[in-house]
Amino acid sequence: MTEKSNELLNLDDELEPFYKFFSENNFIEALSVLNNLEKNFQNNDFLYTLGGDCYSELKQYDLAINCYDEAIKLNTLNAEAYNNKANALEKIHKFDEAIICAESAIKINPAFSLAFFNLGVNAMHQRLFDLSKKSFDMAIKLEPNFAKYQFAKSNLLLLIGDYKNGWKLFESRWKLDKLFSPKLKTKLPIWTGSKNVRLLVWGEQGVGDQIMYSALIPDLINKCPDVSVMVDPRLVNLLNRSLGNLCTFYPDNEDLPFNYDEHIAIGSLCQYLRNEEKDFENSRYGFLKDDNIKTSNFRKDILALKPEYNKLCGISWKSSSSKGVLDKILLKDFVQLLDLKGYIFVNLQYGDTENEIKEVKDELGIDIISYQKVDNFNDIDGLTSLIQACDTVVSVDNITCQLTGSLGKETHIILNHNSWWGWMANRTDSPWYDSVKLYRRDFNESLSSVFKKIKRNIL
Repeated sequence: MTEKSNELLNLDDELEPFYKFFSENNFIEALSVLNNLEKNFQNNDFLYTLGGDCYSELKQYDLAINCYDEAIKLNTLNAEAYNNKANALEKIHKFDEAIICAESAIKINPAFSLAFFNLGVNAMHQRLFDLSKKSFDMAIKLEPNFAKYQFAKSNLLLLIGDYKNGWKLFESRWKLDKLFSPKLKTKLPIWTGSKNVRLLVWGEQGVGDQIMYSALIPDLINKCPDVSVMVDPRLVNLLNRSLGNLCTFYPDNEDLPFNYDEHIAIGSLCQYLRNEEKDFENSRYGFLKDDNIKTSNFRKDILALKPEYNKLCGISWKSSSSKGVLDKILLKDFVQLLDLKGYIFVNLQYGDTENEIKEVKDELGIDIISYQKVDNFNDIDGLTSLIQACDTVVSVDNITCQLTGSLGKETHIILNHNSWWGWMANRTDSPWYDSVKLYRRDFNESLSSVFKKIKRNIL
């Protein structure tokens, strides 16, 4: 056995504490272990690779990249370092460099499925769709049963409008290590298109997803007339008002008062009902119904606060998603750049916004109305009326967009160019909602440029 082999065996023994800390998400302590080991195992590329992994987990991507560079300098055949560097570069939106690193990893190890996956992800960001598809296909060929690769390819296919194949692979979401939402606990069979059954449709993912997929219910009724739907409790009143003539919606935090024969997740309906763009036509002009009396009262109340104005612009500037906008948009910048004369700004944003709104008032002298009769997070029915009371809405990608689109309300949505697959690629409209306009902010494009386009389309 060579001296190098002995060193590696000794290193494996010494790394046990590192792996323990790493598995417990204690990355600071894991780094301490590596620092101590470096004294005895100098110039070891594997230690630098592990250090990069720790910094990546800590979201300190520049430090991670430095570690991977050191590892590669010590061992130019370290495919793992190249691949993990590609992953870190993707996190800081350096997609071109990430593609080069992933390709380097593949050149060293042509059977490196994760490197093909990273190549596919970064190519998708850069809208290199052929390269992305080929890369995902290769990753799947190398590991046919790995759901992560199948789900990534489904996102790509849906992004480019290959609905039929995209929805089939979209079912892989239920095999991911970390589910977006829990599955229904039942021993009854999953619905596969039978007409004469009592069907339970159950909500999944977030409120915005459940709103979007609820658009499929009218088309589902044509295939299976006996349908009941479980959704987030905040949506029950709204959806029963809007679609209650077709089926009944129940809160998903209570026991069901009926029996059913088969079941299906609401997003899984797409594989039966949205295989071509023409399939979206029936629902894209708005299917939600607000409480019109409430809506009328809200509008009167808000206009009375500033009688010199006669139009309302709803605004929402934050998202909990990492894929909505390229950078966080400050409310102050949002309002100042939008600069709509003659409009009252109405706060549609959920969460704590009081300090931001006060800052805008103090520094810009602009009032943003937070309507106290509506809790924008918990009272979705009230938020629907607040949206409908507005003449137009400007928002980043969040639940507001799903509500406005489903209401048929004129909406201007600010996106980055690698946004959520549902907004698709290279288009300014949406198959889901006729009333929305999409504004994709490129990496080098200023916010000012985006808002000028929005303002031009509103005024």
